Amino acid sequence: MPFSFVAFVPLLIAINKLNLKKALFTGFISGVSTGLFTSFWMLESLSSFAGMPTAISVYLFAVLLIGLMMTLGTLILYPFMNSRLPIIAKSIGIASIWTLFEFSICNLVPGSFWFHPNLYKGVLKSGLLLQVAVFGGGLLISFFCAWINALLALFLLDKRKQSLIWLIVVLGSYIGLCYTAKLAYPLNTSPETAKVALINANHPLHMQWNESTGDQVVREMLQLNKEAYATQSQLQIWTESIVPWSFRKDDDLVLEILKNPEHHKTGHIIGLLTDHSTDNFYNSAYYIEDINGPVQRYDKQYPLMYSEAPVTLFSIPLFSSPGFNIIPGRQDIIFNTLAGKAGITICNEALVDKVFYQLPAKGAEFLVVISNDGWIANSYLLQQHFYSSRLHAVESRRDLLINSNLGYSGAFNGMGQELVKAKEEAGFVRTVSISKNKQLTFYSKNYYFFLYVYLLFTVLLLTILFIQKKQKKAI
Repeated sequence: MPFSFVAFVPLLIAINKLNLKKALFTGFISGVSTGLFTSFWMLESLSSFAGMPTAISVYLFAVLLIGLMMTLGTLILYPFMNSRLPIIAKSIGIASIWTLFEFSICNLVPGSFWFHPNLYKGVLKSGLLLQVAVFGGGLLISFFCAWINALLALFLLDKRKQSLIWLIVVLGSYIGLCYTAKLAYPLNTSPETAKVALINANHPLHMQWNESTGDQVVREMLQLNKEAYATQSQLQIWTESIVPWSFRKDDDLVLEILKNPEHHKTGHIIGLLTDHSTDNFYNSAYYIEDINGPVQRYDKQYPLMYSEAPVTLFSIPLFSSPGFNIIPGRQDIIFNTLAGKAGITICNEALVDKVFYQLPAKGAEFLVVISNDGWIANSYLLQQHFYSSRLHAVESRRDLLINSNLGYSGAFNGMGQELVKAKEEAGFVRTVSISKNKQLTFYSKNYYFFLYVYLLFTVLLLTILFIQKKQKKAI
């Protein structure tokens, strides 16, 4: 059983018939306990940038914030858990308001994915349980997970047959809807395929670029580039920010990358910085076919609050240079490539749902994530980052490619099946064939539909609770 099906059953049971003050304290302790484990990666990551005292301070502050966040989560769950509503209404209320809570937190701090309380993260490795995302994205999965949590908690509390029946019905409905999704949106069998090469240099996060190291690193990169050309792929994809300087069309490295010894036409997606102003840059992805041809560019829209965003509590510059700030981009961009139309995202945007949902409607035939995971290289977040991309492949029914420096690189087809998965210490090249898809899923066309449903349920049930409370006072 996925952990997401039972994740906050203990909390729901603990706050049942508890006075509000004690319930909120219980929620705070629950959040702190969770944060001590989920934020532990910060100690190693931050200490390498700013020293252990700073790392400990930020870690403890993050734990405190998670505790406060779960206090707020407990506050919104409490009225339903301690209501006189029928079990099905009570459980729907819990599921709806929790899903809206997830949505609110994720949109409030999109650049801090480690604070996102998404229940759907617990089912990312299940190809089947992800399938309902074609209807409502990750939040629909979270809704079902919260619903199952609520019904399980209520059954454990009252031991009634009716509670067990509802639990079985909802669980069965969820699984049935997953199979329905596979039938409604089957695997794309389009004959339009393209060969893509992923080029990953796996640069160490704290690598020093100087005269003694720079030439050797560039030689290694160009050797990988040569290997990629030999595959005769239509598209070559590099990782995020492959060098610590900004893009110029006449840059020697860019010119060398574009020299094609195989004499077949190839496009390149390359992660590079773009100058904005002194100490301010865009974190960009470029698409180039020919040095004399047009250049397409996408700028990352949601910088990491932890390492890229200017002047935040978690702003520790990723490149260890004082004053280094990433400026947010302003719009989605679809790259017109030799392999088809590519929807492009960068790094932590793989965990920001609202970045992806518009890409298919704007014409994307497949999706691309380029990343640098060196700052989380020894944590559970590596797998989470990789499999979060899988969710976006499923919800859009688009093949998705992810190439991450020091992380997991690979590809998923539109059903969420792994086509390639690679993680190595040294640089490597991997090739994969992808299919292009133009069909739009219900989710891609109706992103807000289920959000309105959750809101309707929440408002309706809160109104009933308010009326019940007034009637009780009147007696």
